[in-house]
Amino acid sequence: MSRYTWLLDPGHGGIIDGVYQTAGKRSPIFPDGSVLYEGDFNRSVVKHLLKFCRSGNTEVVDLVDSLEDISLRKRVAEANKIHREKGNCIYLSIHANGFGSGRDFNKAKGICTFHHHKSSGGKTLAESLQKHLCNLTSFRDRGVVSNEAWANFYVLRKTNMPAVLSENGFMTNCEDARALMDPAVQRNIALAHYNMIREIERNGL
Repeated sequence: MSRYTWLLDPGHGGIIDGVYQTAGKRSPIFPDGSVLYEGDFNRSVVKHLLKFCRSGNTEVVDLVDSLEDISLRKRVAEANKIHREKGNCIYLSIHANGFGSGRDFNKAKGICTFHHHKSSGGKTLAESLQKHLCNLTSFRDRGVVSNEAWANFYVLRKTNMPAVLSENGFMTNCEDARALMDPAVQRNIALAHYNMIREIERNGL
């Protein structure tokens, strides 16, 4: 039996009838015409993670079981509702990062994990997740981020439970984006999140 209920939030929208549901939030167009859409990538990672959790009998909820771009307010409201009803919930928000435009695209690269600066549980989650992401991917380690200016995300401020937000490589960096488009890399990113979940289930917060 799970110690916690894990609430998974794949950031942004997906692709409906060939139309991406979120403005921006995508890679540059590669020479072969391909594009990485962040919301589509996020959902792929969550799909793998759901399978890992369910096969391991870990209690898990997909907060955004939709391709629509559900607002942050609705995502967080649903998470807080589940937490009120069940207790012992943990919020995982999964993303790819972005930086700049044009010539600046390739300046930033790597993985990092964010938590709210006042959350000790978030810190434990973030340190565990960042460790597992570095173990299972070849992305540059940008570390754990908790300062109030950079980790002030709505989903970290407004959730009434421990929460982390992972930025799994830069879709605006050509090297990172090419890796993020690889299904094997997406699976490893999901596995890193699952390894964190198993560690926290064993040891608690």
